Amino acid sequence: MAERVKLNKISLREQKQKLGMYQRFLPALEARKQQFLMELAGVRQAIRDEEARLRELLERISVWSSLYRDLQDAIAGSIRIREVTLSVKNVAGLKVPQYCGVVFDDPAYSLFATPYVFEEVVAFTREAISMREAIRILRDQERVLWDGFRKTSQRINLYEQVLIVDCRENIRKITVYLQDQQAASVGVAKVAKRLNQEL
Repeated sequence: MAERVKLNKISLREQKQKLGMYQRFLPALEARKQQFLMELAGVRQAIRDEEARLRELLERISVWSSLYRDLQDAIAGSIRIREVTLSVKNVAGLKVPQYCGVVFDDPAYSLFATPYVFEEVVAFTREAISMREAIRILRDQERVLWDGFRKTSQRINLYEQVLIVDCRENIRKITVYLQDQQAASVGVAKVAKRLNQEL
């Protein structure tokens, strides 16, 4: 429902100020939207690249599938995630998580009781887990950036299609009313002057 405006000069000035403010905000919102789009494109490309690298690594690891069954108990402690480290990047006022790395538990193991390929299997497995976590954080980035893009687009639409249009319509109504009032007062003044001259 459109707001009711008073048809006077003060209200006209307020509507013009609002219109000016909305028109000043609009370019900043457009720039923010473009920044989100650019960041989204980069994140989506990074997701595709990481997924391709992970598929390639998993193919290389699949050669050791029989070893995984044999080393299952020994490997379990060495690939347990202690912490996924993150940082935060500011993108147009939005806090976007950034992947830094994975910290794994590092239990002691016997060099003589484990097969010679144990360390290599653990290294490849940790790399695969790290890639999986990186992809997860990239998907979080994509979600946060998409939400920011969507909200900014909604705000731009609100400004362009509602607020600015309403202000312009209110300015038009007030201007027409004030012009009519001025014309009516001029007409009354002429009639009063003519009546004064007749007396």
